[in-house]
Amino acid sequence: MPEDIWPWLLNLVLTSGVLGVVAYLLRDTVAKYLSKAVEQRFEKQMETFKAEIRGNEQELDHIRSFLTSARRERDSALQAKRFEAAETLLRARHSVSQLSMLVEYMKILNSERLLEDDDPKIIEFIETLLQPFEVDEKLKRIGAIDMTLPELYLGERTLKAFSTYRGIIIHAAAMMKMFSLPMRDKGQLINVGGLSKTVIELVPGSKEGFDKWGEGFAYHWTSYFYEDVLRSLRHEVAGTDDLSRDAKSIERLALESRQAQNNIRQSLREAGLPDSLIKKDESAAASSVVEKVIA
Repeated sequence: MPEDIWPWLLNLVLTSGVLGVVAYLLRDTVAKYLSKAVEQRFEKQMETFKAEIRGNEQELDHIRSFLTSARRERDSALQAKRFEAAETLLRARHSVSQLSMLVEYMKILNSERLLEDDDPKIIEFIETLLQPFEVDEKLKRIGAIDMTLPELYLGERTLKAFSTYRGIIIHAAAMMKMFSLPMRDKGQLINVGGLSKTVIELVPGSKEGFDKWGEGFAYHWTSYFYEDVLRSLRHEVAGTDDLSRDAKSIERLALESRQAQNNIRQSLREAGLPDSLIKKDESAAASSVVEKVIA
């Protein structure tokens, strides 16, 4: 048995030695082969990675294109809704403006005297002034206006300007209706302070006028806010401003005031009522508004 092991061990040693020599001689060839195999595999992985990147870039381009298109369509739809909302607001402004002459009456009439008195002649005088306007019917129409679109698609500044304009008109109409009530001391029914707060918020410089002339000073800002609604809409929808609107507002203010004075003075003469029912400081208050607008 031992005699068989030695030849086997010798053969194993010789074989290992030969293999070691062969491996030593082929080391560079094997290293190059392995290096090239690794390089090829790396290149294939890089190509796959680059292909994935190109695919992802194309996908991103599609996404960008979709988002741009969606944004364009959204902006177009939003602009269409904004135009529709602007048209609704302008129609509402027109409906409210049909009672604007009542504001001119309120500028001129002596409210304190009218609220205290229940003289039948005064009641008849006020009813004569109100009769052409169909106040109740127009107030119902104003109240029925759907403001959903403007509130959804128009800016806060535009909505506040319209709300202030509408509030002044409705307040004037309510006051004129109150003057026609056959009762004394009607002033106790009035909530003082609402008009001045909204006007001062939008035009801080008007506070001085309210301190001097009281809540009725708000009536002198009616034409300003009538024009301001359109001015705000033009800026919001078209991005433009029209500075000439202030001058037109002043002209409108003067024209309506003169017309209202003529109507009231004529009605007073026909009713045989004294001029004490007319304010004495109306022109001074109007001049203050003009100064603020110009400034």
